Amino acid sequence: MISNTMLRACGAVALSCVLVAGVSDGQQPSLKAILARTIAAHRGPGRELAFSPDAQILATSGVDSTVKLWRVADGRLLRTLQHPEGVTSIAFSPDGQLLVSGSYDSKVRLWRISDGALARTLAGHVGTVWSVAFSPDGTRFASSGEDRTVKLWRTGDGALTNTLRGHALNVWSIAFSPDGRLLGSGSFDK
Repeated sequence: MISNTMLRACGAVALSCVLVAGVSDGQQPSLKAILARTIAAHRGPGRELAFSPDAQILATSGVDSTVKLWRVADGRLLRTLQHPEGVTSIAFSPDGQLLVSGSYDSKVRLWRISDGALARTLAGHVGTVWSVAFSPDGTRFASSGEDRTVKLWRTGDGALTNTLRGHALNVWSIAFSPDGRLLGSGSFDK
């Protein structure tokens, strides 16, 4: 079994994916990296990637203002989601039905995976949105950005429910704890 954590970690440097699987030599299990596929995904630098919870779809984002959805089994492009500006961050909902994206245009967008339709565009940040993340239960998602804030949104209606302040510089990354009770944030302010 390949864990989603291993899959996400493999693509952080390039748009090549190395699948890691347990291989037994008869004595001790070991890990072996196998290059599964290289995808020439974007016109320009790729920014981020994420696997769907079932690991069937790979989403890639780029400074070319697109999010692309790829079928993992054969590397086929399923659809392209167009942004007005470069896409900085992406995350799948826990049920794999939605994708949230952040952009240089200060907007957060929520997309339906089934048809690629834009469900809503959310304004609230001033400057680039650097990171997005869904809560483990999928009822909320968070975004962080150049404006030194973390914003919490309700998935169902896109309502902004809270703005967290406390960083002195850009908030580059955010992550929910597995139980959804905590939200961590990382900033250039150390």
